[in-house]
Amino acid sequence: MDGSQGRMKTAGSLQRRLSLWLSVAVVLVAVGGVSLSFNALFRQAYESQDDELRQIAGLIETEHLPTGAIVVQNIERSKDSESQLIVQVLGQTPADVFPKHHERLRIPVDIREGIQTFRGERFSWRLFVRRLPSGDKLIVGQRTRERDEIARNSAIGTLLPLIVLIPVLVILINVLVRRMLRPVRMLAAELDSRHETDLHSLDDSGVPSEIQPFTTSINRLFLRVQKSIDMQRRFVADAAHELRSPLTALSLQADNLAKIALPAQAETRLGALQNGLARARLLLEQLLSLARSQTGTALPAERMPMEHLFRQVLEDLVPLAEDKQLDVEVSTAPGATFFGQEIDGVTLLKNLLGNAIRYTPAGGRIVCRAAVADGATVVEIEDSGPGIAESEKERVFDPFYRVVGSTEIGSGLGLAIVRTIAERIDADVVLKNMADADGRITGLCATVVFPGKPA
Repeated sequence: MDGSQGRMKTAGSLQRRLSLWLSVAVVLVAVGGVSLSFNALFRQAYESQDDELRQIAGLIETEHLPTGAIVVQNIERSKDSESQLIVQVLGQTPADVFPKHHERLRIPVDIREGIQTFRGERFSWRLFVRRLPSGDKLIVGQRTRERDEIARNSAIGTLLPLIVLIPVLVILINVLVRRMLRPVRMLAAELDSRHETDLHSLDDSGVPSEIQPFTTSINRLFLRVQKSIDMQRRFVADAAHELRSPLTALSLQADNLAKIALPAQAETRLGALQNGLARARLLLEQLLSLARSQTGTALPAERMPMEHLFRQVLEDLVPLAEDKQLDVEVSTAPGATFFGQEIDGVTLLKNLLGNAIRYTPAGGRIVCRAAVADGATVVEIEDSGPGIAESEKERVFDPFYRVVGSTEIGSGLGLAIVRTIAERIDADVVLKNMADADGRITGLCATVVFPGKPA
């Protein structure tokens, strides 16, 4: 799982890449659009100012200004001399245009009519020249720097709302991409939270159509894996079932042989044979139990009192407890119930109690309790055995693992079956050593918390 997450990080986030490239595309298109619009608006404002020069020339022409007359007029509210409009009538001889606070302009007599840009000694000017009926020329001019500033401000003022909306659009794209990919994240979270044995199909009803082929392939893979696992479990169950009959026959033959007087050496070997057959039979029974617990057949769940489950378990295990002269106590609180399939509850308790009987020394004591806490049923099975080393408390749940130095008959599958059933029914199993006042281990307490279910 860690490796897959590392590869996902290396590949990069699809959401991040989509957001990044869409934002880059939007910014580039917006910058291009703003640039084109700015140029168009700038030209439009510039042409509008040229039209103003023509209109002013038309108005001044009706005033019949004398040759050489100069009119200086502000075209803005400000009194900035640089924003002034210059109007002058030129005669047939060269003359200077000499506005106050500005440079002297030497305008040739043969200057062409119309709108044009004239370069002075210091500044560039935009001039409109019109020939009057008298032969004189009417000149209306303004410095280009001020005209450019006015046109630029006009264009920027028009485009400012669009410029402000660009970051808003980028944020909106990120929000929308995140929202559109939410079903994919939810699907990934649902997969990540699954138990390793949960192979049911993914619900891709809310997933985008582009992702559905991927989820469909995952569902098909789940189906193939489930079929493969089912085949393995059936093989284990069938093999255990087929071996049960010959082992039973061998056990009967060994029991019959034990009734015959044999030499001491033969009796010793016969005892070893009987112990081996007992272990093999126990292994087969637990293999069958493990296969059934892993299959998890969909039987209807029932609510049943814990007293009922303890009674069924003890019917099978009391003879083993009596052989070791163990004192077994059972107490169940009112309302302590188990909700689920009866075979799961019986199998889980039977393996826990069986381990307690097996590892408790002869003449020891076992206490089984069932109580109710916070709406859940809590079952505790305490024994007076040797307990379990702290380093092995997790390993004992692994299949076929047995505590080092144990001489009891077993296969190492009992607690593996317990954990398999507990995980399927959402129960918690905890093993804890009990100790006396001096810190010496006095036994083991196996606690199972069954989740509360509505009645």
